Amino acid sequence: MNRFRGRLLLLLLLWMAAIALALLVDTRVAQWVHDSTPLHKDSWLVRLVRLPGNYVFVLGAGVVLLLLDRRRWVAALPVILSGPAVGASYVLLKWIVGRRRPVLEIAPFTLHPFMHGLKGLILSVSGLSFPSGDATMAFAAAACMAVALPRWSVAFFAWAVLVAAERVLENAHYVSDVVAGAGLGILCAWVAVLISRRILTRKPDRQVDGAASMRTLAPAAAAD
Repeated sequence: MNRFRGRLLLLLLLWMAAIALALLVDTRVAQWVHDSTPLHKDSWLVRLVRLPGNYVFVLGAGVVLLLLDRRRWVAALPVILSGPAVGASYVLLKWIVGRRRPVLEIAPFTLHPFMHGLKGLILSVSGLSFPSGDATMAFAAAACMAVALPRWSVAFFAWAVLVAAERVLENAHYVSDVVAGAGLGILCAWVAVLISRRILTRKPDRQVDGAASMRTLAPAAAAD
């Protein structure tokens, strides 16, 4: 258990360091994207790239996993549960932080926390960027799919990285938004895997389950 806690702490510190580094380039990257417009968001290629950031697509992937083998609930359920976990976490964080999208204003350090009070949380204020919901969903899906199909883990995470890059190049998010979303997504995936194994296998030792799930996701999280 001590080793598990140590690994988790290390991953969290690396994630925080990555966000801090991303903050240093947020303004420059957002200004460059604003000036050069490197991406046309309405193209079919962009829509294809963004698919893993859409929970409907991710839910479909979970259903396909189940159809391929109806005994694979342990693999499919985390994919299905990842959406609610992601939705709740990133909506709450966006409301708490209150950072506006760079397409609205390039001011990454200007925050409007708890915008519109509880009404803003319930109605989910539009135009907020931290963290990126698409990046969070894409990385959560990639981590869950990597647990289900480990041979394809590199492809899953590569697609998630493309989603994150697209969100920045579309000027919808800062670099730190997608870095934060990547780590949050992997954390949501770990929670989804842990809950799924608890539901389906009913193992009594929570520490073993948590450590096993984290060992599965740790390489991907460290590479993020």
